[in-house]
Amino acid sequence: MGTQQQNLTPAQATTGSVSLQVCAVIDETADARSLVLDVPPTLRERFRYKPGQFLSFRVPFAGKVLTRCYSMASSPHADALPKVTVKRVDGGRVSNWMNEVQVGDWLEVLPPAGLFCLDERHATDNDRPLVLFGGGSGITPVFSILKSTLQSSTRPIKLVYANRDEASVIFKDELCRLIKAHPDQLHVVHVLDSVQGFLTEAQVRHLLRGSAGGDYFICGPGPFMDTVERTLLAMGEPADCIHVERFVSPPDPDELLAEEALAREAAMASHCEALIIELDGQQHEIPCQPGDTLLQSCKTAGLDVPSSCEEGFCGACMCVVKEGEVQLARNDVLTPKELADGWTLACQSRPTGAKVRLKFPD
Repeated sequence: MGTQQQNLTPAQATTGSVSLQVCAVIDETADARSLVLDVPPTLRERFRYKPGQFLSFRVPFAGKVLTRCYSMASSPHADALPKVTVKRVDGGRVSNWMNEVQVGDWLEVLPPAGLFCLDERHATDNDRPLVLFGGGSGITPVFSILKSTLQSSTRPIKLVYANRDEASVIFKDELCRLIKAHPDQLHVVHVLDSVQGFLTEAQVRHLLRGSAGGDYFICGPGPFMDTVERTLLAMGEPADCIHVERFVSPPDPDELLAEEALAREAAMASHCEALIIELDGQQHEIPCQPGDTLLQSCKTAGLDVPSSCEEGFCGACMCVVKEGEVQLARNDVLTPKELADGWTLACQSRPTGAKVRLKFPD
């Protein structure tokens, strides 16, 4: 595939995104490579990120523009430029496209987003263990957290890294260098399907000895994450200390438009007389047109609320419904507990009552 014909130039980026040039390509394994992006000085503040966050890419494919999220494997504390790592998936339209990108190509990118980040309250708690579970390419966001923590604190870090076999281990050489540089702080355990089989609850319990009462970050294949999370909860670890990153592929643009039309039509009968937004410690009462999403109303009123993909899968526009009711059209990111706690996605929610009050995270 010729990426030069399909990639974008700086003038072709769509609303909300920008074009960034690939300045380095690193072959990590036979089916995974990292892309380093050049961020010009004028965009560095906009692309400032936290360890564990991701970038969303809009990719032209067969006459459509597909959106996918890829976590940054780089650390804002240790690396000069952001780096995403993409593993080729059988039949994956975007992952295969991204694995053909070359140095000098331009990619359409949305600003950093995601909440898979270390709580700042605990980030420098040197007595609190940090336990990371990465499965396959799920190593990417936890690797960013690992590198950042090594730079910012002396807290003990344990990484449990599961892969098919030794040849599938992404960042193998970089991990070896970090282990040598931090032998007393960093402990890495490799679990290979070809040797030990798939990770079991019994193995998780064994690996967690001496690491109770910590912060836990999990990213990888669904069954892998479910096993680890289920075991941690059964061991009595608090749910708010267990962080799981789940990525799903959003529907194609034509499917999204059909869903949007149905949701708008269903909400047209409701009229919100008072939409109150709590943002950065201030309160704003703004108008709301029938059928508009909460995010659309905020943008129309000139409020700079957090958002990124606007398609319901990145979670950047998460907010809490403090009063009133909303209708959530699409959700690929919020957990049942978060929904029960009142969280919603501003880009996918529409007010269904006369008065709605929202609070965006500080």
